[in-house]
Amino acid sequence: MGKLKSTIPGLGYPSGRDFFLKSGHGFLEGRKIDDGAEGLWRIRNGLYDLEKWLHKHPGGAEWLTLTKGTDITEAFESHHLTDRAENLLPKFYVREAKNQRSVAFTFMPDGFYRKFKKRALLALKNVDFHYPAKQTNLIADFLVTSAIIFSLLATKFWLSIIFAALFLSWSVVIGHNYLHMRDSFRMFYMDLSFFSTREWRITHVLSHHMYPNTIWDVEIYALEPFFNWLPNKRKSFIGKYISIVITPVVYCLALIGQIIKRYYLVFRVWKKFDIRDLIPFILPLLMCIVAPNFATAIKTWIIIIFVTSLIFHFIGFNAAHHHPDIFHDGDIPRKDQDWGLLELDAVRGREIVDDSLFLALTNFGSHTLHHLLPTVDHAYLPLCLDAYYETCKEFGLNPDDKMTYWQHVKGQFQQLTRIESKYNSR
Repeated sequence: MGKLKSTIPGLGYPSGRDFFLKSGHGFLEGRKIDDGAEGLWRIRNGLYDLEKWLHKHPGGAEWLTLTKGTDITEAFESHHLTDRAENLLPKFYVREAKNQRSVAFTFMPDGFYRKFKKRALLALKNVDFHYPAKQTNLIADFLVTSAIIFSLLATKFWLSIIFAALFLSWSVVIGHNYLHMRDSFRMFYMDLSFFSTREWRITHVLSHHMYPNTIWDVEIYALEPFFNWLPNKRKSFIGKYISIVITPVVYCLALIGQIIKRYYLVFRVWKKFDIRDLIPFILPLLMCIVAPNFATAIKTWIIIIFVTSLIFHFIGFNAAHHHPDIFHDGDIPRKDQDWGLLELDAVRGREIVDDSLFLALTNFGSHTLHHLLPTVDHAYLPLCLDAYYETCKEFGLNPDDKMTYWQHVKGQFQQLTRIESKYNSR
């Protein structure tokens, strides 16, 4: 497709997008080139040395070790609801950055996001929003336990494969809920399926969540040229319609690609093997213990992985972002470049799914609020609805622009063929 120029003013082209391997590591290496952080951590126009804060960081040291040498403004703003982190920053200040930011989103005190966040913080005053709710933990533990039990049963009863894959897919989705928060063992539920929590913290949290549906979104460009989500008049006829035909195949094979990429990165790029890289082998090892023989266990496990890939990617690609009426880079952007408004324009909620905690946790539900408050557990997000409605009303936005599940499914195919630019906003 060549280099795509963003239609968002001030959003430069990310160097990491041109790397052959579309990975989280590549995204971060590109940011080190583009962000002007000079080997430090950049927040807005200031450079900070957070080295001494690494092991004191409440969210875990990994967030800071991954992002050293990059601009973390969006992540800093969206991952700290209180003023505590802001008040600590002067202790680590080094100097002002020499270059302008490579992204142009704003967090003005009187802007949408800052006003919403202030109201949301007030709405969450009676709960410990730094940690997940007990009911979320119970659901997560139930899903993982069920995935293990049905995987073991699948070595003797083939029908159990469907249930094993379904519960494993749901375990990945709910594991993603913990991935955004402080380090906890439950975030590693994702790794049971071979998805990498290290990779997802970059590609999903630091890329997709910060810059959804833009040329900076790894989840947009990682599957190019198979899927070209952004509206572009250079899309060929074959490119548009072949992507629709091969969608089920891509869904089935995508997790296999993740497995290959994961261990290539571990051994050849990160050159760091840790305990989470052993977790994916727990399930096949347990299956080998109960299966009639080794071949049956491995064959059953491979089938479970393929079905899990199909289910998970069907859920993920139809969750909230791809429809002709949702903003994608290439469309006409708002003049107001408040970061929260980008999140609203690039996301749509779903009827029914958003009204159930179980469905929200297993189907990427409550997606609008989740993008605005990524570190808040889904069980607590409904507490912030009034704050959301009040802020939307103040800024003249439509807070209830929800779609049905079918509209999202149908819309993502329509989006793959879309070439014209539109003005898509709330």
